[in-house]
Order: sequence, then C-alpha cells, then structure tokens
Amino acid sequence: MTCRFLYNNLISESMFTVSSVRTGLVSNALKDGSGSATITTAGNYFGTTDLEYLVQIDSIAGGAEVGQATFKWSDGGGSFDASGVTTDSSPITLNNGVTIAFTSGTGADFVVGDKWYFKGINNFSAGKMVDLNRDTRYRSSALETPNTILIDFGTAQAIDSFVIYDHNFTSGVTLTLEGNATDAWGGPSYSESVSYAADKITFYLSSAQTYRYFRLEVIDAANSDGYIEIGEMFLGAYFEPAQNFSFGSGSRGTRALIDRNKSAYGVEFKRFYNYQKMFNYAFENITDIADFQTMFDALGSRSAGTVDALFFNEDSASLANTWLVRLEDLPYSLSQNTERSTVLRMDEVLKSV
Repeated sequence: MTCRFLYNNLISESMFTVSSVRTGLVSNALKDGSGSATITTAGNYFGTTDLEYLVQIDSIAGGAEVGQATFKWSDGGGSFDASGVTTDSSPITLNNGVTIAFTSGTGADFVVGDKWYFKGINNFSAGKMVDLNRDTRYRSSALETPNTILIDFGTAQAIDSFVIYDHNFTSGVTLTLEGNATDAWGGPSYSESVSYAADKITFYLSSAQTYRYFRLEVIDAANSDGYIEIGEMFLGAYFEPAQNFSFGSGSRGTRALIDRNKSAYGVEFKRFYNYQKMFNYAFENITDIADFQTMFDALGSRSAGTVDALFFNEDSASLANTWLVRLEDLPYSLSQNTERSTVLRMDEVLKSV
C-alpha cells in the first residue's frame, strides 16, 4: 500500500481546445467617453476562458459619425487584436462569437479615445476544469463521436498520471487518452484506454509519456444528459513518498457540517449542510521531508493570495480512494539525524450540490 499526491497540474486554462462547449453570454457595455454613440453587444460566447473586452475609437479622420470613424479592440491579452476597423450599425464580429454594433446619438457620435468595456462569460468553459472549484464545470454543447479535449503544453511535458473529477459519464463510456508531438490524430504516438469509474477517475499511465499535445477522446452516446461534463482535470506527475504513512498512527473520518443557532430562550436550532471527509496521517522517520516541503511550497502563491488544493490517492492500488483535499500546514519534528516525522492534516474540498 502506497499513497500518492498529485499536486503539480501542468494544465492551465489557456491550453484547452475542445470539440464543443456550451455557449455563454456577452455582458452589456460600460462606456467611458464623451461621444454620443452607443454600442450593442451580442453573441453566444464560446471562449475557453472569461474575457474582458475593450473597444476604443482610434480615428475620426474620415468623420466622427457611425460608418466614418474607426476603432480598435482587445480581448484583454495585453495588446489590441485589431485596429482601424470601421464603425458600423450592423453587427461586427470580434471573436469567440462576440459581436458589436454602433448606434448614432445626438451630435458627434465619437471622440478619439471613447471606450467601451464588456465581458464574455461562460460558466461552462473549458477553463473550469482547472479552477479547483467543485461548483464549476466544463460542459460540451452536445454528444459527439467523439467529444475531444485537447491540451497543448507548448513544449513536451512528461506525464504519468491523469484525473477526471466530478464527471457525468455513464458506465458505457469509452475513454481514450492520447499523446503526440503534433496536433494530428490519425495515428497518435501514444494511445491508452482509461477505465471508467463513477464520479471520479484516477488513471496512472502504463509508462510515463512525454509529448507536447495530449488529447482525451470521449464517446458516451447513451448519456441521457445530452452532453459531457467534467468538474476538474489533472494531467501531470505524482509524488509518492519513499515511506508510506504509519498504520495505526493516523485516521480518516467524516464530519457533519452543521450551522447552530440559539433562541433567546436557549433553544438550539441546527441546520445540516454536508458531510466532509478529513484525513490525519503520520509519516514517521522519513528521509524525504524536502519533497514534502517542495509539494507544500508549490501549493501556495503569495502574488495570487491562494493556496491550491491537491489530489490525494490514499492507496495507489485503490484508485477510488482519491479525493480533492486542502493541506494548509506542514509540521515536522527535528532530530540530529536526517530523519523527520510529520503529520498531514487534510480536509476534503466540497461542492454545494
């Protein structure tokens, strides 16, 4: 029996390309400027991540009215995607299904520098698979043969473990994980079937694979939902301690999350919300405390102000015993030799429904 920690997810939200995604919405625009024109935003937003758009008038050399002035626009990437685009009262396509249209006002429609801000928002975009929030998830627009999820790492990366968490697959699903040096899938260099498990799937590759591109193929034609859904996805490597936790020196249990209130008469009212698994494991006389410290340090980001969750597989021979957990301290004992002892206290990350 050996436990494993999967904490260094190599996927970021910008790496995804999916065969389909349930579309989101485009917000109304907020204006900053003195021209009289307005814009109307529209479209079925299908971006991989939520984006903030900027539309800015860049020239009125040809006139200050709709159809004369030009604009530039950005989707928040740090530079403008296009400039010198003629304003129009008919819908103008930007990207990701987003359109804008200008409406004339009273007086000069535009002044150079007039700006509009708006967002493309998708509660089911592919980026939700790596936000570590179990209340969000990716959802396809339909069932396809197959549905595909492509990850482009930019450079070749070594992979030996894969997790799908909070999915809606049926027991009849066919899952295939593929890897390739190029984005061409007629005959990928690596291909391996992934076994189904309800709710969450932990999969260790038969051998480590190093490729720039990895792709998941999903065929689930009998899924009555009419789409595939994934809450979290992990692709990376695992950390297996050199010595497992000590049996009899730790525990796994469940706590009830209850809100308690008392009336002025001392009568207590309780509202039960959820059960949460909790883990308390002692690792005694270990020589790889530096690896535990590396893992713990990797979870926190001072600049972002966050501490990430990780996947904990209690026994690599029992894949169902994998949970998304939070580890918020790493105490360990000191001694004169190189051995250390530590106790890991972890709490399960929950979802609202």
